[in-house]
Amino acid sequence: MLRSVVVNLLRWLVGGVFIFSGIVKAVDPVGTSVFVEKYLATYSMESLLPVALGLAVALAVVELTLGVMLVLRLCYTYALRLTTILLILFSIVTLLSATVLPIGDCGCFGDAVKLSPVATFLKNVVLLMVVSALIREKRGANDDFKSKHLIYVVAIIVGSLLINVYSLRHQPLIDFMPYKVGVNLRDAVAHERELMSASERNILVCKNSATGEIREFDAEDDGWYDGWDIVDSRVESLPQEDMSFADFMIFDNCGNDISLELLEREGIVAWLCVRDMASLGEKQLSAIERLSSSLSADRVVILTADDANKLEEMLHLKSYVVDAMTLRSMMRSKVGVIYLDDGVICDKRSYRDI
Repeated sequence: MLRSVVVNLLRWLVGGVFIFSGIVKAVDPVGTSVFVEKYLATYSMESLLPVALGLAVALAVVELTLGVMLVLRLCYTYALRLTTILLILFSIVTLLSATVLPIGDCGCFGDAVKLSPVATFLKNVVLLMVVSALIREKRGANDDFKSKHLIYVVAIIVGSLLINVYSLRHQPLIDFMPYKVGVNLRDAVAHERELMSASERNILVCKNSATGEIREFDAEDDGWYDGWDIVDSRVESLPQEDMSFADFMIFDNCGNDISLELLEREGIVAWLCVRDMASLGEKQLSAIERLSSSLSADRVVILTADDANKLEEMLHLKSYVVDAMTLRSMMRSKVGVIYLDDGVICDKRSYRDI
């Protein structure tokens, strides 16, 4: 009885990890594709970059399907075999990432849970050991294949695909990126800029002319110099917090960073995100017209990684330049809108939902 309980717990553990990993990827396939592209570039497989999004969707579907199969014991023999193969591949990749091909955050749980390649490799090894134990435990047991299980598996695959398709056509069901709805972007960016400007301080080593005492002072402090002589100085770096918005910069046509200026605008403003000119078709232009008619022209600006001048001439809206990766973090759709209310992100929509 106890042995059966332990086996089930181990099976649910592996299945649960795969379900969580698959769901995190499925609700944000574009975000997952960023990690896939990073791996492809690291392993000199740039020729596969055009299919990175497809690979991200496939990975999400496979992980979610295998997880449900393990938890519900559907086609159990095949589920264990496929899980073993997948974990071996994951272990090899993460071992390389932790040693000879460093890659930073592995992305196995997307942006929901950040793990280093070393932690991910250890996690994969532990799961591989658990699956091996499950295979040994199952050996010799009656586990006849049932046709209805195949129907359930197909239904799970279709459900996984539908989650991906919805997130691709609209916005992520759950956004784990920093630019999520509810974030006070004005305060967050201003706070990080202050931290970055104060990332270093000048330390003065001084000697008391009367007592000979040696003390250190911050050069910004007032009143330290009475009776003290400077004998040495150094620059000290301050510990940095996690800078989620370090790459957030919006540039005008002259190359000036106007991020804070745009964020200071009061009331409702709309940032129309256009990844590139090629993204603009009839449907996208129609959505932009609806947006322009719902707000006054001075309340709408364009953020793009393409030619801002051409977009400004084409759409008759003020256009600014944003780094392509930052723009994709802000808006998953190639064309979409971010609404801000007094600097707070209050809504995000794909062009389909404008």
